[in-house]
Amino acid sequence: MTDRFDPNIPPTGPTDPAIQGEFTGIVGITERPAIGKSNLVVDGSKPFEIDVSWHIFGNLTPLWLTALSVRTKDWVVTAYAESQGPGDEVLLGTVNVPVRGPNFSQDEAYRAKIRVPANTLPEEDPGNRTQSGVYKIIVTTFLDSDLGPVGYDMMGYAEGPIIKVEDPR
Repeated sequence: MTDRFDPNIPPTGPTDPAIQGEFTGIVGITERPAIGKSNLVVDGSKPFEIDVSWHIFGNLTPLWLTALSVRTKDWVVTAYAESQGPGDEVLLGTVNVPVRGPNFSQDEAYRAKIRVPANTLPEEDPGNRTQSGVYKIIVTTFLDSDLGPVGYDMMGYAEGPIIKVEDPR
């Protein structure tokens, strides 16, 4: 899984200013009833869930999150499906996750669950060469800033699994 956060200011010494973010674990795709922890083949005629967790850490974390949380109360977490081969690019869903506060630690953890409605992703149709039915899942986390011209926004992305959509009927 590829992931990245911005800002990404790693410490170069024990007391240097630092703030970083990372996704914890893989982006999981789960159908109900679930078999195991996540699925790579989903039934497109049924809803499924995308689980994502991340944390922001470093000695600048309390200052940064306190400043942003004054006006921005929520992380915006969005999932996308990018067709692998012919097919659609689809926004799967968005949820808001409270930033919390005002007393932040140097390591703040967050979780989100995005529920994807049934029939959101087309499956492969052997007679139709315009839909592969295979998708890469991408999840973004975004915390907006209006603290002036310099970009204090926080944004992370994780490339989740590649899934196949298949109606078993």
